[in-house]
Amino acid sequence: MSNAKSGQSTGNQVAFPTDQLYAAAANYFKSGDGEHSQMQRALEVGSYFLSGCMAVNLSQFLGAPLYLINENWYNAWIALTKQSIGILTTTLTQYWAPTVVRVSGDKSVRGQLVSTSNGGLRCLFPQRMVLIANHQIYTDWLYLWWIAYCNGMHGSIFIVLKESLRSIPILGWGMRLSQFIFLKRDWEQDKPQMAKHFQKLNKPTLPMWLLIFPEGTNLAESTRERSAKWAKKNGIQDMQHTLLPRSTGLRFSLQQMRESVRYVYDCTIAYEGVPRGQYAQDIFTVKSAYFEGHPPKSINMYWRRFALSSIPIDDPVAFEVWLRARWMEKDSLIEAYYRHGRFPADRGAHKTREGKIIRGAGHIETEIKSNYWYEFLQIFAPVGVLAMVLYMFYNALPTTVTESLKSQDMLKKAEELQKAPINGRKQPHLMHSANNVPIDQDSVFARAATIYKGVSKNLSVQKVVRLPELSEKGLKNEMKKHQPALDTIFTQKNALQDMRTKLPSRPATQKNPVQRTTNTPAQKSASVPKSTLQRPPTAKPPAPKSASAKALQPKQTAKQPPPAKLANNKIQVASTPARKLPSKPTNAGSKSASSNRPIAK
Repeated sequence: MSNAKSGQSTGNQVAFPTDQLYAAAANYFKSGDGEHSQMQRALEVGSYFLSGCMAVNLSQFLGAPLYLINENWYNAWIALTKQSIGILTTTLTQYWAPTVVRVSGDKSVRGQLVSTSNGGLRCLFPQRMVLIANHQIYTDWLYLWWIAYCNGMHGSIFIVLKESLRSIPILGWGMRLSQFIFLKRDWEQDKPQMAKHFQKLNKPTLPMWLLIFPEGTNLAESTRERSAKWAKKNGIQDMQHTLLPRSTGLRFSLQQMRESVRYVYDCTIAYEGVPRGQYAQDIFTVKSAYFEGHPPKSINMYWRRFALSSIPIDDPVAFEVWLRARWMEKDSLIEAYYRHGRFPADRGAHKTREGKIIRGAGHIETEIKSNYWYEFLQIFAPVGVLAMVLYMFYNALPTTVTESLKSQDMLKKAEELQKAPINGRKQPHLMHSANNVPIDQDSVFARAATIYKGVSKNLSVQKVVRLPELSEKGLKNEMKKHQPALDTIFTQKNALQDMRTKLPSRPATQKNPVQRTTNTPAQKSASVPKSTLQRPPTAKPPAPKSASAKALQPKQTAKQPPPAKLANNKIQVASTPARKLPSKPTNAGSKSASSNRPIAK
């Protein structure tokens, strides 16, 4: 057993006791509570993964209109959602299928694999490259996506997949919206499809990792037999731990990307815990890794880099020979892994032109984990922001539902009250008091919209308050928010009108109406005896009237009618005899003035 397996420290590297952890997990799941724990694990994994995928899909659908506005904005939004997918798969593996990753490489990637201070992995690969790898199990792409996460490129990865994965519910939708490339394995149909995608990706300023599995499928017993038959038919050497690669699609991809991509990165993957002669896809399935808690003991990766200018992409035969030679090297690396338990590692050093010394990283052992525990919130952030906007500006989440339920409950109760008989008689339907027709809410809304439109355009109203312009539909939506109050008003009003129609009518009482007659100034003066109109001597004279009041009064003639004529007018006076004013001593002036006046009889 190596030092890494025994849990000992090797130099500056921190080794993980993988055998002990794996044995403890296996013993736990074999115990009596194992079945219950598997069911709980399956429920947790399924809930987290499906909710995360649905949140990402909804975020991608929400950003779809950006494509019509600005394509760069749309690509940036899709990159953000792909970051969420990378975080989702990383946290899913971290909490439910934890495993160790052992990374190394040759001198071509010296200085690009760095071990961080907290025991993590940091990759310094370029932002634009073509990545090729052998295909061992169904989750190879998941672990390579984590490598992109360590490089900060988990939002700019593009994977070439087979067409059958396109139709997977939820997951397939996310792959299509993530701009992945699907192949039908028919070159006549796949070539124009790939050319269309590469036309969008062939931009030097666009970050891009293009992931291609040249084998076309994962290693299994059936695919191993087909690869052996193909090698025998074409007279070429067969592989032991890999499949013969297909060169047509990869060569076309490199030809399309030659102007914007400089390097091709190659990753050789091997999984610990696979006996010789067996296949990793039969041992480390999705079910065993995530639902049963049996992930790979360790994931081993060996990295190399090739300059695109050194690859014969213009000659199909030479390119096929070059690619097959790289896969023969992969087969030898996996054989060395079976013998020694790990891939070789670069531990050399060299000095750059600036005098900086760059050393090989050796073996870097770490775990698949996120940098920060709260990063998973990014998955649900767009949906949460949308819900908050709807709640704040439109109040459409809880209020509309509760008001709708309240209004439906009130209407139901009103219908029950109408159907319930009172004193053996069924109640009539509620009617409008104006025209005795059933309540029509639409007519009320239309009338209210007309009134509101006239009031909002009134200049006098605009001086006081400026009302927003609302159409009939907008006003209808605003009034619907107060639907329960309107229903209550209509119900009470119509019930009151119905009660009024049923009340017995009271007998009409005939009364002589008071008739008021307007008398002329002469009639007013003759209707009352003069003696009663005289002012007592001590009374103050009336206040002088203003000029405006004088102007409104009718002009009096200079000659007054004689008292005899006034006495002849047939004006009824009160039946009681007129009271005589008590005589008071007056001066001579007053006597002379009173002698000229007629004495009331």
